[in-house]
Amino acid sequence: MSQGTKPARQERSRQTRDRLVAALDACLREKPFADITIAELAETAGLSVGAVYRRFENKDAFIPVIFELYRARLDAFMAGDGRVEVDPAAGLRQALHAACAVGWQFLVRHGYLVRAAHLHARLRPDLIGDDWEELLDQARQSAHQLIALFGDEVKRRDPDEAAQMFTYLMNTLPIERALYPEEGAAVVLTLSDERFVAAIADTLYGYLVTAD
Repeated sequence: MSQGTKPARQERSRQTRDRLVAALDACLREKPFADITIAELAETAGLSVGAVYRRFENKDAFIPVIFELYRARLDAFMAGDGRVEVDPAAGLRQALHAACAVGWQFLVRHGYLVRAAHLHARLRPDLIGDDWEELLDQARQSAHQLIALFGDEVKRRDPDEAAQMFTYLMNTLPIERALYPEEGAAVVLTLSDERFVAAIADTLYGYLVTAD
């Protein structure tokens, strides 16, 4: 075997994986993960079914890839359009409105990935590892920073508890409408997206500035 064979095989393997990751992304835009078949992934990637199984043992092996895609899109978004420059002089309420608007924008753009990640974090936590908890930890840290920045406005006595509740509300209030607009409690909503997002921001504001 020549010295160049192994790197060439590794490169082909990487290219195959990249094509399958792109195929999964494309298929998730069209249907839920549960409805996607290995044959569909192979066809979308332009590969044989055998090539898929050589890279992934079964369909469940693609579940961690959902989180890989989700994390990559989130990181790219937060480094670009999702970056919020907070102006302390403008006050807490304006900062919350800006943060909620950005969060909603991500859900609108990438809701299909958030939906899949949200579902399979519950169904197959064994395949996710610590990725989901790591994201929540980062969210809590951001909440702590925001609360500290506007400490003169925030009236909650326990900043740790406030950060926990902020993270919980910020990650649950938009979910029903964004991911399941025609199911559950979201069906009662008739207000526009803009007014809905503003209401979430004001809910968070009301919590933070209310003394306990």
